[in-house]
Amino acid sequence: MLHLRKILLTGILLTACGNSVPNQTIKLKVWGPQQEQNFLFGAAERYLEANPNLNIEFEIAAVSEVELKGFLTLDIPSGADVFSFLDDQLPGLVRAGGLAKVQQFKQVVTDRNIPWTVDVSTFENELYAYPYTADNGVYMFYDKRYISAEEMTSLDTILAKAASLNTKINIDQMGGWGMTMWFIPENTLAWDGETQTITWNSQNGIEAAQAMMRYYATNLIIDTNALIPTLFLENNAGRLHSGIIAAVSGYWQAPDITEILGEHMGTIKMPTYTNLVGETHQFGSMVGARLVGVNPFSSQPAQAHAFANWLTSEENQTIKAKELKIAPSNLASIQDPEIQQIGPIQALTAQGEFGLPQAKAVSSYFWIPADAFAKAIINEAKGIDAKVTAALNLAITNGQVDGNNAQAITTFKTEEKVRQLQLSFAKIPAWLATLETSVQAIN
Repeated sequence: MLHLRKILLTGILLTACGNSVPNQTIKLKVWGPQQEQNFLFGAAERYLEANPNLNIEFEIAAVSEVELKGFLTLDIPSGADVFSFLDDQLPGLVRAGGLAKVQQFKQVVTDRNIPWTVDVSTFENELYAYPYTADNGVYMFYDKRYISAEEMTSLDTILAKAASLNTKINIDQMGGWGMTMWFIPENTLAWDGETQTITWNSQNGIEAAQAMMRYYATNLIIDTNALIPTLFLENNAGRLHSGIIAAVSGYWQAPDITEILGEHMGTIKMPTYTNLVGETHQFGSMVGARLVGVNPFSSQPAQAHAFANWLTSEENQTIKAKELKIAPSNLASIQDPEIQQIGPIQALTAQGEFGLPQAKAVSSYFWIPADAFAKAIINEAKGIDAKVTAALNLAITNGQVDGNNAQAITTFKTEEKVRQLQLSFAKIPAWLATLETSVQAIN
């Protein structure tokens, strides 16, 4: 709690006094991420101006959305009345008793937001949160000096252009998170809180994996996301052969890439790719939202819900999108002419049509085998000795992993006794035999 107490010292108090309710002060504690503190201060001021008849005291503090669940569940009754958090934390917060149901504003919230953001705000058919953004996802950044928007619609034309310019592109599998783009939306990923369902061990799944390996075997794809800003910087230095003309990334790198490429930066939804039987497939992606919740222990539940509803309204989502370039979940905000001109938001919104909500797609136990699978495919494609990686995958399948992975597997087996983690793609050795044959045929 020491870290949290230090953060709270940076909070501010905003008060509006009205004559209609003398001597009655409504106190609301609000938590949000550090980078959005100025927005929250402004939102609180606008709320006070819009409600001059209320005597409200806001205490605004910086608490990371990533860490929200951990902080709040340490002492829920002492936590914020209103707070923002990541959508995949919602089930855990509900089970811990840390979220109040959305009742009075349920229909309003449902009607005004992208349907999938309402879905990830729902648990066991009850609405527990207010959608706040629809910004967690991937799309393509590109250098408009070297490749056009039309060429960016197909991975084949992107790589052909890169080859002609003696340069590369960047597609990182992001620890298993990004590699799902090859398989969805045609193949299922579903997590219901008990069972992880994956239907990738199918003809479609095998063809997607074959395509993934084939494209990485071109040696035109760099798979380290952290290098993207540096690689784009090479272009500005006149070293295109050491740089990239396009990359898959998201909002977390948008500010850096914008600063580097400036007017030369282009953004667009993910392209299509071609599998080994000549079929064209659209890249899918994981998508995620940030949500606003209300503490069930709030001493002012009505006012907390009223503020949460207002904070996530069209007005505030539009302001937030314009100020912070964060994709809104509000349907009307998306159509705002100014927001329509913000490239990253429009690219992410367009890609969202082919997205799969992460919070309803995978459990926390998905990432170890998914990451191992992605590495096995890429290493094999690069000609690196993939036998070690394949052996790791086989060990994961059998629960016999040594070293750093041993504890993860032990934990998995202990905590998932009643859950059937149906990782169909865990049959990686057999897959690799099929994929290796297809790549050899290409080479």
